[in-house]
Amino acid sequence: MFANKNTCMHILLIILIVLAALIALLLIVAFFAKEEYSIEKGIVLARPRQEVFNYIRLLRNQDNYNKWVMMDPAAKKEYGERTAFPAS
Repeated sequence: MFANKNTCMHILLIILIVLAALIALLLIVAFFAKEEYSIEKGIVLARPRQEVFNYIRLLRNQDNYNKWVMMDPAAKKEYGERTAFPAS
């Protein structure tokens, strides 16, 4: 398969060096990488605060933006007499 033993050993040595270099590179990158990450998502509402508060405090309105309700629109919901919480 190979012409001689030296060629085979030379190829194995190159493979080991490349593998060791890749491992060393990964360790160096891991050493300098941040340990904690933070992802934030926001939205800007072009409405007055009181109008937004009055909208979201009504339980029936929460179906319009609750992602779990949107995933199951056939879900049955029952509301009592009190459908909003008093302003604090």
